[in-house]
Amino acid sequence: MLIAIATVFGLSACTEDDENVESTVSNQELYDENKATIEKMEARKDAPTELAAEPVTQAEAKEVNIKDNVTLKGSIIYKELEGGFFAFITEKGDRFTLHGLDKTYQKNGLVVEIEGITKPQMMTITQFGTVLEVQSVKVLDASKVIDGTNTH
Repeated sequence: MLIAIATVFGLSACTEDDENVESTVSNQELYDENKATIEKMEARKDAPTELAAEPVTQAEAKEVNIKDNVTLKGSIIYKELEGGFFAFITEKGDRFTLHGLDKTYQKNGLVVEIEGITKPQMMTITQFGTVLEVQSVKVLDASKVIDGTNTH
């Protein structure tokens, strides 16, 4: 009988030890989770609590410098790439893709003086020089217009 009582106490002691180990592991997991949550909360303390917009003047929003406004002399040329477009080659050989060119001036070989705004940050599929937003056009020579003939 003594052996039976010793065995029961031994088994109960093992069970308590197992529970203590499981409890310790469980407590460690809770501690780690709480620590991670506290670290996240502390990191959020440094984050901005509200977003504030700063006023911008019209001049700042426009982003056009006086250097971007140009007056150039050269020829309007028709290019067949991707359905066709009108390009502009200056007297110095600089190349531009024209945006906003009125149909009146869409003539291959027309020699003109164009005033416009360069848009070097704008990309096009033509990849033909810098984009030039046309503001005004002055015809210098219409005798070189080539009707129906495209250039490459």
